[in-house]
Amino acid sequence: MEKKILVPVADGFEEVEAFSIVDVFRRAGVRVDVASVGELQVTSSHDVKIIADKLIEDCVDESYDLIALPGGIPGAENLKNSKVLIDILKKQNREERLYGAVCASPAVVLEPHGLLDGKKATCHPLFVDKLSSDEHAEMAVVHDQNCVTSRGAATSIEFALEMLGILLGEEKKQEVARGMVAG
Repeated sequence: MEKKILVPVADGFEEVEAFSIVDVFRRAGVRVDVASVGELQVTSSHDVKIIADKLIEDCVDESYDLIALPGGIPGAENLKNSKVLIDILKKQNREERLYGAVCASPAVVLEPHGLLDGKKATCHPLFVDKLSSDEHAEMAVVHDQNCVTSRGAATSIEFALEMLGILLGEEKKQEVARGMVAG
């Protein structure tokens, strides 16, 4: 069965984080839906304009093996304010399916909506005070239960590869990692 993941984006998203997730999973042959919580054209935190594959409203009735949130400010805040996205994430958690967030998104999106309750997490150092526990804040990537979190742009590839390994196994993770080094 083909794996399918969702990468939600919003104006102000961090492009390195979003594109790292998309790139790693597409290299592995996974279907990736990039969905905007606003208009189809989205502008990153560094003024890069992209066209999303679809709108988040089009994802409500879909089932995803993983939902992975990039960070960026105000991108994470815009994700947090999308009721549709939060409902999708809460359903993902209830069904014990994998989700992840990097940079500001663990603290800004997941924490306030109860999506880190009982889970260890990390995030960007500037947002650690918003987490209920800073016990794992120094770790690059934290995997606990059905949630993976990471610190920021510099850890984005490691974050994406960790999630890939969870979904498709260590062998596929290593294959993709080797391919990225080879070019």
